Amino acid sequence: DLWLPTLRDLVAKINESFGRNFREMAVAGEVCLDEHDMDFDRYGILIKVKFRQTGQLQVLSAHHQSGGERSVSTILFLVSLQDITKCPFRVVDEINQGMDPINERKMFQQLVRSASQQNTPQCFLLTPKLLPDLEYNDACSILNIMNGPWIEKPSEAWSSGECWRNVMGLA
Repeated sequence: DLWLPTLRDLVAKINESFGRNFREMAVAGEVCLDEHDMDFDRYGILIKVKFRQTGQLQVLSAHHQSGGERSVSTILFLVSLQDITKCPFRVVDEINQGMDPINERKMFQQLVRSASQQNTPQCFLLTPKLLPDLEYNDACSILNIMNGPWIEKPSEAWSSGECWRNVMGLA
């Protein structure tokens, strides 16, 4: 049972970060350890969220939240893990699918802010689309892959990178 206090401390740290990040994007969220006396096989992590002012926190599930709300909750949980886990890089694949533009913009800002902090691992966001006029900082690099049989000839603007200098405000 020496591991249980350490586990509780880790979950408390995750909860603190998750709650703070969630308040910036939505209404409320928390992470807690789901303990079942001494039946350790049934232990788990519960993520509870609330996207509306009224009502109570609900356990994150396909039954209570939309796909976009689950995506927001997932990315905020991953961001909350960043402070307590060590890895060289993170990959997030199409997390913005199903999100409304308001939550997508907030999520992207949160991800950029989190990934741009000192001593954080590289973060790769893979997506077939991004909203226009997103805010980037100097820690961000944008790589656009233009590939496939439907592309006849690569544009010089794309291959030279000139278009991205314009996007980044460097032109």
